[in-house]
Amino acid sequence: MFDIHDSLGKNAENYSDEDIIKAIVAGSQTGRDLTDTLSSGPSLKPESLDPVVKVLENKENHIVLWKLLPKKSVYNTVHEYNQLTSYGADVGIFMNEGESPEQTDSVYRRKAALVKYAGIQGELTQQSMLVRQADGKDPYTREVENKTLKLLTQLDQKLSGSDNAMVPQEFDGIFKQHYAGVLDITAGTGLDTYANDPTFIDARGKALKDSHVEDAVQAVVNDRFGEATKIISNPVVFNDYVKRFHESKRVMVGAPSSATEGATMGQKVNDIMTQFGKIDVVNDIFFDRRTPKAYNAAAVSAKAPAVPTAVNNTSLTIASADTSTKFTDAAGGYFYGVTARNQYGESAMCAMNTTIKAIAATESVDLVFVAGVGTYAATSFTVYRTEKNVAVYTTAKYYPLFEVSVTQLAAASGYDGAAQYGVRDRNRVIGNTHSALVLDPNSDMWEYIQLAATMKIDFAITTLARRFAVVNYGTPVLYMPGKIAIIHNIGRDITA
Repeated sequence: MFDIHDSLGKNAENYSDEDIIKAIVAGSQTGRDLTDTLSSGPSLKPESLDPVVKVLENKENHIVLWKLLPKKSVYNTVHEYNQLTSYGADVGIFMNEGESPEQTDSVYRRKAALVKYAGIQGELTQQSMLVRQADGKDPYTREVENKTLKLLTQLDQKLSGSDNAMVPQEFDGIFKQHYAGVLDITAGTGLDTYANDPTFIDARGKALKDSHVEDAVQAVVNDRFGEATKIISNPVVFNDYVKRFHESKRVMVGAPSSATEGATMGQKVNDIMTQFGKIDVVNDIFFDRRTPKAYNAAAVSAKAPAVPTAVNNTSLTIASADTSTKFTDAAGGYFYGVTARNQYGESAMCAMNTTIKAIAATESVDLVFVAGVGTYAATSFTVYRTEKNVAVYTTAKYYPLFEVSVTQLAAASGYDGAAQYGVRDRNRVIGNTHSALVLDPNSDMWEYIQLAATMKIDFAITTLARRFAVVNYGTPVLYMPGKIAIIHNIGRDITA
């Protein structure tokens, strides 16, 4: 038998079997892991890098509402327009022979929209711009594209829920302008007036169903003399809507006369037929996107305000026999949290209660808190609440309900019926729900006015780096807010 040790002669005793019998291996290491070390095969390998960057963020095709809004260039930071609110009073139109008809005057309302300024800054070192990227793309071009998508994504989110009263640097979004427009039309005030308008449809936590859409279209067409061609919402809303039809789309597998093979199951709804015509379905994943938080979620920016502080012993108090409460169908136990916000972002959360708070069907709850002390002041506060009867506050998801400004908090009457420095939750907004718009989205209905299209601005080069900003100067405008219906509080319950 051949022995390899014999072939080595007298030096055999200096080698181990591992040294003598050894194959060249590929290994799992790369060249950079073996710098200044001795190895066999791995040191010879070049990296096999996929040249395509895998995008984990959203893509451009996800930005839907922004693209849907007609764009209009304006030449002033104040954009004024007129609304025809009435053709005139309903005077008598019949007359005797030879008489002149009764006179009536048309009524107009002058409105103004203020352009707001949004932007994101990027920076690349001079050395980074000289490095060749895997797919051959210019690093500067790639970063400009990234920052543009980031800005448009955030603008798309802000189009629905932004409120200038909460953060003065922001524009008024669709919800705020709809609220103000309805109060203009009805000459009313407050949340109760708005909630009683026909264009306010409250799903009360139920999944979207045909009757909600019919009511919304009826309000637009019959009550406000408008047209409706589209319903716009978050995809989860239409996901649950479609589930209502799954059980009614059946396939009889193995039927005696015609067995089914290779069936395509499920349901896809592209439009909804109503008494007043077809309504197209438009999905936007950023529309009314309400992201839940944990009780110990950190601040989103170093310049965010300090954490609000709950007022001891009175942080949560029950308002008994509240005739305006909406807890009628949601009595149970809840946990609350509050964050502060300014133009830079949102603070960490203040947990308002660590023991579950029971709220009866005839009650509401008042939250009492004050702003924290910090370098960057708060301009508004966001109230969060868990879903009903969760076990413990440390593992619960807190859902945003509504915002109150610093001014509203300090008002003598408090917010929505609370005392001064108090905020009342009447369950007008249900956690973990979304909203949907029903309208005809043309330039007579709404526009995004802007001083110029989204642009890139290069900064002066003062060091070995190139800085730039992607900016947009504009604001959405609802010219006829009364001809838009909003379905609120669309939840996940498909049972009714």
